[in-house]
Amino acid sequence: MAMEQIQKYLGREVLVEYATTDPTGSEANWLVIGAMRGKEWGAEWQTTDATTDDSPNLTQENLVTYKSSDISFDGLATKDTTKNVDALEEYVNDPSGNGSPTGYPNIWLRITVPRGDNQLRTYTGTALLTSFRNNAPHDDVASWTLEGNSFAYTIDTATAG
Repeated sequence: MAMEQIQKYLGREVLVEYATTDPTGSEANWLVIGAMRGKEWGAEWQTTDATTDDSPNLTQENLVTYKSSDISFDGLATKDTTKNVDALEEYVNDPSGNGSPTGYPNIWLRITVPRGDNQLRTYTGTALLTSFRNNAPHDDVASWTLEGNSFAYTIDTATAG
């Protein structure tokens, strides 16, 4: 009897990369964010209440207004500067001084997750970084949190190769 392979995956198998300049056509521009633990992203549709006194069966009616897409990442602080976390913190704090063409902390973001049959699902787009926070408790490991919004992305699934 053949044993069935587990189809789940761990969050540590998710790869998060960023670029501060347009990475189109150049793999060299993508930088891996290292020392990560939590990785959260996704879309949510905003609505507005369109209920009136003649809405059917006293049921609330809503109209769609906009889609919002947020990111939230966290990780452990490290002395290893090759993890690109220091560079991200500097970019959020001083985008103009760190090469932002707009003066704002906008980045290109690529998130890659495993799928079955040797496939990878990739979320690629731009995001506005809204906060970078450090946490250094007295008796625990130091950590960091990065948050952003306006993650305008496309989803692509392709064979790993």
